[in-house]
Amino acid sequence: MMLLAEHAELPTQAEFHQAIANRGDHWYAACLRITRNADLAADAVQDALLSAWQKRHQFERSAKLETWIHRIAVNAALQLLRRAPARGHEQLDEELPDDSRQPEERRADQELNKDLAAALGRLTEIERHCFILKHLEQWRLSEIALELDTNIGTIKQALFRAVRKLRVIMADLRSNDDY
Repeated sequence: MMLLAEHAELPTQAEFHQAIANRGDHWYAACLRITRNADLAADAVQDALLSAWQKRHQFERSAKLETWIHRIAVNAALQLLRRAPARGHEQLDEELPDDSRQPEERRADQELNKDLAAALGRLTEIERHCFILKHLEQWRLSEIALELDTNIGTIKQALFRAVRKLRVIMADLRSNDDY
């Protein structure tokens, strides 16, 4: 009887399809920010979806399915980076279009994204991961420390250095744009 009750709580295939339709682009964008590589980002999302489906019995209905898969996707992207050989970073040319804004706003956002991508590329790996997970993905410090297998003090230091460096780098990039 208990087994039947647990099975009734499993996310359905239809729920997975709906989650993918609603948030798939967001998962890909998050993985792209982490990996800085379109192929690795796509692989991370695919790995995450496969893992989520296989581990759907671990899903707790008190959470949102989209959020649960998002976290798995970010973890998959980080895992792929750990396994990938050292390589140069690619420019993040792929941005998801948002047609609801004026062309000037889109152009300004594209410039800011380009500058941020360049600035993030100048951070160390741990600084970049910590910054992305904390400020772009909204993770808690304890979650970042657990994922990166380090302590909260190290995470705080990396975040502090990342923010300090990004302020200088972004200011330099902006001043260079003025000329």
